Amino acid sequence: MMAALATLSIEKTAAEVARALVRVSAHEESVRLSLPLLYPGGAMVGVELSRLRDGFLVSDAGAARREAGLLGGERAFHRIAQDVAKRFAIRFDHNMIFDLDVAENQLVAAVMAVANAAKTAVENTAIHLATTEHADHRAYLWDRLQAAYGAKSVQRQPVQFKGSSERWDFDAGIQVAGKLALFEVVTPNANSVNSAVTKFLDVMDLGEEVAPKRISVMTNRDKTPRLLVLGRTSRILPADSSIEQYRLVA
Repeated sequence: MMAALATLSIEKTAAEVARALVRVSAHEESVRLSLPLLYPGGAMVGVELSRLRDGFLVSDAGAARREAGLLGGERAFHRIAQDVAKRFAIRFDHNMIFDLDVAENQLVAAVMAVANAAKTAVENTAIHLATTEHADHRAYLWDRLQAAYGAKSVQRQPVQFKGSSERWDFDAGIQVAGKLALFEVVTPNANSVNSAVTKFLDVMDLGEEVAPKRISVMTNRDKTPRLLVLGRTSRILPADSSIEQYRLVA
C-alpha cells in the first residue's frame, strides 16, 4: 500500500514538472509551445502550431532568425539555417524554420524537429561568429607583434607547443633573448578563458626553468570573467596596449 502511494506521489510530481517544462499560450488561430531548450542568448525555444486546411503548420515563427540577429549574425544565419533545415528534413524560407501540412499524428515529431533545428541553427551561427571574431583579433595581435619585434620575428600563423601532457595551438609565439613567449587571444566569455587556462596550466607543468613565458591578450578586460584564475597562469595584456608594452611583456 505504501509503495503504491509512493508511486502515485512520484507520478504526480513528475506530471507537475512536465507541465512546468512546457508552457502553452494561445494566440488567435495559433498555439505557441515554449520548450525546455535554450538559445545561446538564454531565451526559451518556442514552436508555433497553426491549423491549415490539410494538417498543421509547425514553425519557429522567425524566432531563430531574430535570435541570430541579436548576436549580429543574421547574414550568416541564412546560410546556416538552410543546411540545418535540410538535415532535419524540414524547411527554411529566409524568415522561419518550419514544416508544412503536418498530420496530427506527426505533430510530436515535427515539433521536435523544428525546435532542435532552430536551436542548432542559432548555436552554429554563434560558433561561426566566435571563430570569425577570434581570427580578426589574432590578425590584430600579429600586427602588434610585428610592430614591436619586427616582421621576421613573427610567423602569421598559429604556433604549436608541447606542454606536459598535450600539444597545443597558440595564437602566436616569438623568441626573445633565446626564450619563447606564447600569446593567446582571450575574448570575454567563459569558454575562451577556460581554453587559455587549460593550455597555460599544461605548459606551466613543465616547470619554470623550461616553460615559455605565457601572455593572455585580452580583447575586453572589463567584461572578461575569471581574470584571477587566468592571471595565475599567464601575464595579462590588453590587446590595445602600446607597442612598448608588447615589448616589455615578453
